[in-house]
Amino acid sequence: MKPFVVILCTIVLAAVFTHETRAEPTPGSQTNWTFTYIKARDAQAAGLREFIEANWFAMDAVAVERGLFRSYRLIENLGSGEEGEPEWDFIVAVEYFGDQGYSDIAQEFEAIRSAHTTVLVDGLGFRELGSIVRSERLRFLD
Repeated sequence: MKPFVVILCTIVLAAVFTHETRAEPTPGSQTNWTFTYIKARDAQAAGLREFIEANWFAMDAVAVERGLFRSYRLIENLGSGEEGEPEWDFIVAVEYFGDQGYSDIAQEFEAIRSAHTTVLVDGLGFRELGSIVRSERLRFLD
């Protein structure tokens, strides 16, 4: 081998083995979800959905753009067909990378929240439109 090639290979190998790497989340990597179950106040389901989309999802979009979590979804409860009021109307599902949860990104997300201007729906905020029933962390199994 020519001396130039040997030197170049040595430099490349040294760079590869000494370069500090950060594991970046990749599509298909292990994730987990937080499901937040939300119940609308009397006849406020449409307004609650509008509020979530205009406020929570506006902030979530920024969080996804910044790589704080992977995705978010809104799930609507269509009922079981049985009599009675369902326990919850919507789930806000947030997909986190790896084993992360909200506590791992709380500081960064609070900065997003403080920069967000709340959009009221017919003059109503979240507390007037609904309430959180419960929250759970889940992982889909392959």
